[in-house]
Order: sequence, then structure tokens, then C-alpha cells
Amino acid sequence: MLKVLKPIWTKKSEIATRLRGRIEKVLGWATAMKYRSLAGAIIDGGVRDIPQIRKLQFPVFSRGVVPSTSINHYRFVGMNVPVTCAGVRVHPGDVISADEDGVVVVPKDKAADVLKKAQELDNTEHSMLPFIEKYRSITEAVAKYGRI
Repeated sequence: MLKVLKPIWTKKSEIATRLRGRIEKVLGWATAMKYRSLAGAIIDGGVRDIPQIRKLQFPVFSRGVVPSTSINHYRFVGMNVPVTCAGVRVHPGDVISADEDGVVVVPKDKAADVLKKAQELDNTEHSMLPFIEKYRSITEAVAKYGRI
């Protein structure tokens, strides 16, 4: 189960102490978050140091990769407060799911319904694959399952 992502510090002095000079680098943030047992990070902006972050095996999702430093581009603004990321409002307790295909936010009060529907869709998609392999027809799969 994905843990709720929470900010990892409250004071700039704590950042400096924890990260020893890498105060504003996402790599430093990722390192600190991993060792504080967070599940991952979603950044509404670009990041760098991708090979090093991958070596950490700590999932970081961003808008893209940039060569520039992040010094003075990120700042702590609060904890357990609503935020907007990529135009989507995220509230404390909302469910965040992310993978290589993207990031989704599920409002806390809709999580059970969304999970049920996602499981149904997953089951349908996995049922379609053998059907498509057997009959080699997308048209017949859409007719039978109503979707691809």
C-alpha cells in the first residue's frame, strides 16, 4: 500500500543538517525522503540527477528532466495542507498512484469506488489479451469487451 507522502522537514536548518550541503538538490531530497521511509516524490517541475536518483531506487515523478540546478527554486510551504500540482488540487489524505504512465490523484472520499472500478477494468484488460491472441481481432475484442 502506498504511504501518504508528507513533507520531510519544517526548518531550513534541518535541511542543511540532513543534507550536508546538497540543500536544494532533488537528489539530496530524494535521499532524505527514502531514508525517512516515504514512498516517493511528485514534483511539479523539472529535475536532474536522474541516474543517481534511479540508483537510490526511490521513485520521483516530475514534468521532465532539466540540466539546471534547483537551488532557490523549491521551498517548504506547509505540511498537511491542500496543494495544486499540474493544475490538480490535492488534499491531505488523498490517494496518489504513480508509475511510468503518469500520476493520478484520487480524492479520499472516492478511493473505495475508484479502486473497485480500477480492479474491474484491470480484470477486463487481462481477459482481453488471450482473446486477442486467439482470435487476432481488435474489432471482435471491442465488440465483446466494449473497449481496448
